[in-house]
Amino acid sequence: MLHGTTGSLALATTLLVSGLNPANAEPLPSGFVRLRELAPAIAQDIRYATPFNFTGAVVPGYGRSECVLTRAAADALIRAEKRLAGQGYGLKLFDCYRPARAVAAFNDWVKRPGAPDLGRIFHPGIARGDLVTRGYIAGNSSHSRGSTIDVGLVRASEAASPTPLDAGPCDGPIATRPRESSLDLGTSFDCFSEKSALGHSGITAEARRNRATLAAAMSAEGFRGYGKEWWHFTLAKEPFPKTPFDFAIE
Repeated sequence: MLHGTTGSLALATTLLVSGLNPANAEPLPSGFVRLRELAPAIAQDIRYATPFNFTGAVVPGYGRSECVLTRAAADALIRAEKRLAGQGYGLKLFDCYRPARAVAAFNDWVKRPGAPDLGRIFHPGIARGDLVTRGYIAGNSSHSRGSTIDVGLVRASEAASPTPLDAGPCDGPIATRPRESSLDLGTSFDCFSEKSALGHSGITAEARRNRATLAAAMSAEGFRGYGKEWWHFTLAKEPFPKTPFDFAIE
C-alpha cells in the first residue's frame, strides 16, 4: 500500500555514483545501496517487480527484483535482522525504494478501468475507483525517498518461499491468503483492508504477537511504523526527508 507523504518534487536522478552494481545494472545515486550486497541472507520478494501485486502487472521503474535503500536505512535494517535472529526470526522484504514513476503509475492505474487488476486478492470488497478516496493510494510515497521499507516476519529456519501466483483474499484465513511466511500476521502484505491496521482486534492473538515482535525490532533500530499497515516502516532520521527520487531499479 501507499502511505502518502508530502515533500519536494525535485526528482534526484543525477547524483553521484556509489557502490558496486550487478552486471548490466545502472549505477545508484550517492547514498544508496543494494541491500543484497550488504546482507544477502535477508529474504526478498519485491512484489512490484512481478505481476503478483494489486495492479496485476510489473510496475514501471521495477526493472529488477532488488531492494534498494539509503545506506542509513540498510544499516538499520541489518541491525533489526540481527536483533530478530536472537529470537529465532528473520525479515522478508516486499518493497524498499520505490521510483516516483511507480507512484504515478498507481494513480494512473486507478483511472483505467480496463487495466489488469488483482482486486479479488488485494482489495476484496473495495472498488478500484475508491482506493484513492479511501486513502489506500496516495499521490506521493515516502518509499520514493529511499528509507521506507515494507517488511514481514519469518521464522529464521524456514525455507524461502517463492512469489505466489494466485491466492484467496488477502484478509482471509491464513491457509487461503497469499503465502509469505509460516507465521500468521493477520493479513498478507499490501492488503487493502481494515485488518491491516497494526492494532486491529479482528485478527488472531498469534498475529498480534507477531506484528508486535516485528514492530518492536524495527522501532528499536530507529524505524517508525504506520498504524494502518503493519508492514510499513520509515527510518526516523532519514537522509533525504524531502526528496523523492525517480531512478529505475536496474
